[in-house]
Amino acid sequence: MKFEHVLTANEKQTLIRVERLAKPTVLFHITDSHMHETDDREGIEIWAESVRQYSFDALETRTHFNRSLDYANELAVDQVVLTGDIVNGATLNNLDYLDKRLHTLRSPYLYTPGNHDWEYPFEPWSEAARSSQYAKFDRFTNANPSYQSAEVNGINLVAIDNSTYQITDDQLAFMERQLARGLPTLLFMHIPIYIPSLLEDVMREWRSPIMMAAEGWDAKLMAEWMIEEPRAATIDFYRMLMDNPYANLVGLFCGHIHFAHRDAFGRGAYQYVTKAGFSGGYRTIRLLPMH
Repeated sequence: MKFEHVLTANEKQTLIRVERLAKPTVLFHITDSHMHETDDREGIEIWAESVRQYSFDALETRTHFNRSLDYANELAVDQVVLTGDIVNGATLNNLDYLDKRLHTLRSPYLYTPGNHDWEYPFEPWSEAARSSQYAKFDRFTNANPSYQSAEVNGINLVAIDNSTYQITDDQLAFMERQLARGLPTLLFMHIPIYIPSLLEDVMREWRSPIMMAAEGWDAKLMAEWMIEEPRAATIDFYRMLMDNPYANLVGLFCGHIHFAHRDAFGRGAYQYVTKAGFSGGYRTIRLLPMH
């Protein structure tokens, strides 16, 4: 399968030519809006702790998010994909507000959670915390926050939740099945996968290598970020994507680190990181037939 990543001067625009693509296709990627709409319905202590944790300007983040949705509607995109940290915490009003806004979209969407989406006041950050909040995201994820896929004009869009820096055996098997379909495939996740060329910028911004399967962690940093060494399924997932066994993984699209980045990944693919929505970031992904 042939595809070509065309260099663009604008970090908000991605252009990819794909062999045998049925027709031009436009996707819209939003990540890391970090909206804070928690109210006092769950008690004043939950509201107060939510306010204490997050210093993002609620009006500004809300405005950027709504403008992005309006722009996606204006472009009449084929699909919107949201890759996590859209809200700060799985509180009632955060999720109700998100649901209300997503209903204004005129196109279908895929949603995969980020580590801040499923946080909840007074619950220590952990996979157990994610599990306790996961069902709240069923309404955004076709009742499966862990993994989903959607086919758009012959392109396979896959969304996988890697928000704890790990991949499960079920997710690994799902990704293997998706690639085996043979369709040109775009993968959407919250946390970028380690690429050596991305490490310097990530360390400069975060002083920690906050990428999945990253080199450069030490025990102190891992404890601070509450993450574990990559498990076997995570390593196998990383190797599979790098090897690109069916030569049909076209691109990976992520967020988490809050700045834009583009670089080659593995055998023929590229990884694109989209700038945080809270600072006006988004990415328009245009797929064109290769003649």
